[in-house]
Amino acid sequence: MPSVKVVFFASLKERIGQGECRVEVVLPVTIGELKQQLANELAHGQALLEKGIQSSIDFEFARDTDLVPESVNEVAFFPPVTGG
Repeated sequence: MPSVKVVFFASLKERIGQGECRVEVVLPVTIGELKQQLANELAHGQALLEKGIQSSIDFEFARDTDLVPESVNEVAFFPPVTGG
């Protein structure tokens, strides 16, 4: 079973209690399914299911419906981005 490097940023990193992890996944998997898997496997993973949590696949913004490709290097999750 392939594993995926998952990275957490900013306040999400603090809430989950770690900056990154590796997770075994069954491909194909969507970002939304990966969020749900992490929410179930990580002690504070429910934070990933909150409204507005953003994601990226190999540094490109991704939606919950996007598939994680077999060639993935990294999936990242971060809180909503605000600008000024």
